[in-house]
Amino acid sequence: MAAILGDPEALAAEVSRRAHHRAVETAEEAGRRAAAILEDAKQETETIRRQSAEEAQRQLAALLRRNAAHAELESKRHVIVLREAPIDRIWRAAEEKLRDLVQQPVYLDILKLCALRAARELGVSELVLAADLVGHQLLSPETLEQWSKEAGVLFHRAPEPAAVWGGLLATSGRLRYDATFPTQFGLAQATLRERVFQILSRETP
Repeated sequence: MAAILGDPEALAAEVSRRAHHRAVETAEEAGRRAAAILEDAKQETETIRRQSAEEAQRQLAALLRRNAAHAELESKRHVIVLREAPIDRIWRAAEEKLRDLVQQPVYLDILKLCALRAARELGVSELVLAADLVGHQLLSPETLEQWSKEAGVLFHRAPEPAAVWGGLLATSGRLRYDATFPTQFGLAQATLRERVFQILSRETP
């Protein structure tokens, strides 16, 4: 290097050579960096593509689950509709018979059974009875006296009938026994609905 310091042409040539060498090194480094950047970009793109595919699969799976759940609910609703239709017809027929029973001579015997059951359930010495409009007229003093002797409980007729279409209410102070037809019929529906459906299912070919 010291030998060429006095030779401008040689010095220029050496500077040019070294500059070219550095340029080549710089270009190679830039190429390596560019390649690394491209590789990173490729991997990132692949990651994004893979994540997008996974997200799409998750969304598709979620959609399938929602559709399956909706289909199951619709199927259950359809089964319930098919199941309840014949049962509802049975309950309507039963209610009609109960309403007709209020007009039959045997209705007084039904009221007696209700009164005796109330006496057993409440376990008191006196009961006030209120029946529907028809039944209330049947609770004569003579009838209640006879019932009282049989039950060992003193029965009284309430001043006003109960606002029901059948059966009676029995009260003693704050104690109350609801033997009205609407209440008892509702309880029967709640407890016997499944049993009736099972019987219908066995009878269905």
